[in-house]
Amino acid sequence: VRGQYTEITQLPETILVAPGESITLQCKLTELDVTADVRWYKGLDRYQPPIYSNSQGPFNRGVRITSRSYTDFSIDIQNVCPEDAGTYYCVKFCNRYSEEELASGKGTLVSVIAKPSPPVIRALRRRIMPGSWVSFICSTEGFFPREITVSWLKDGKEIQAAWTSILDSGGRQSFLYRAESTVEIWLEQRDVKSQLTCQIQHRSLDGRLQQTFTLVNVLRVPPKVRLATNPPSPVRLNTLVTITCSMEEFYPDDSNLELFINNAPSRKGTVGRRTLNPDGTFSLKTYLEVMATKDRNNSQFSCVVQQNTQTLLTRIIKLVTVMESEDDRYL
Repeated sequence: VRGQYTEITQLPETILVAPGESITLQCKLTELDVTADVRWYKGLDRYQPPIYSNSQGPFNRGVRITSRSYTDFSIDIQNVCPEDAGTYYCVKFCNRYSEEELASGKGTLVSVIAKPSPPVIRALRRRIMPGSWVSFICSTEGFFPREITVSWLKDGKEIQAAWTSILDSGGRQSFLYRAESTVEIWLEQRDVKSQLTCQIQHRSLDGRLQQTFTLVNVLRVPPKVRLATNPPSPVRLNTLVTITCSMEEFYPDDSNLELFINNAPSRKGTVGRRTLNPDGTFSLKTYLEVMATKDRNNSQFSCVVQQNTQTLLTRIIKLVTVMESEDDRYL
C-alpha cells in the first residue's frame, strides 16, 4: 500500500495458530524515514492503543524482531490466546506526536484455534407419553476453525440428525463459531432405559466431546390399572375376600394409589412396596380384606390413582354375595 513516498508490505495474509504458540507479523517499508512512527493495530480503529509502537517502549504486546532497522518493523506475538484473533495492520505515521497516517499495510488475519465447549443437550418438550415425537438440540460454541462434526447416537447406534447449523458467535468474539444440531426421536415405552448421545469432533480436540441424555427424563408412561376381587364376584356368604388394586409399568415414580370402601372411606387398603420392573418402569399394589357378609352385599370399592398429587383416574368394583353354596348354584 502506498503512502507519501512509502510502500508497506505485510506478510503473510493469513495465519492460523494454536493457543500458546507464537506468531510473526511481517512489516517492511520501502522508504527509510528515521522520524516516522510505525505502529501495529488490531483492527481498523486508530484511536485504540496500538499493540506495538516503536515509540511506546516496553508496554507493547508485540515484540519487534529487528530493533535497529528503519525499514523492518516485523513483530512477534508470544503465547497467543483466542482473544488475539483478528486482523492486524502495520501503519506508518508522520512522527510519534502526529496522528497523520502516511501508509498502511493490507492487514494480516490471525485466526486462533479454539476448542468447542462441552456439548449440551436439551429437549424441546416436557414429559410426554410414548408414541410421540420429541426434538432434541445439541449445542456447542466458542470454536475455531468453522469445520466441526456433530453426530448423534441412540443406545450406541448412530442416527441421522434432522439438521445442523454452524453460526457466528456474534459479539466481540465474532471470530468464533457455535453449532446447533437437531434430532427427532419417536418415543416408545422401552425408551425408559434408552440414552441419546451427542458427539463433537473438531481439529482442536485430541478425542471427542460428548454429552448423554437419558430419554426417561422426557418420558411419562401411564400406569396400567387393574381392580379385582379374589375370589371373583359373586362370592359365597361369609367368605374372606381380597380386593386388589394394582398399577403397573408406570414412570416416573411419582404415582400413588388408594383403595377404600365407598360407604366407609376411612377404611383403606394396605399399600405394598413399589417394585422396579426389568424395563425400568415401576409397579405398585394395594389390597383390602373384607368378609362377604350380608351387609357387604353390593358394596362398592374405589381405587384412586394419583400422579403428582393430582387424581389421574378412579376405578370402581362391586362385591356381590350369595346365600347358597357353590354346589347349590349349579343344581
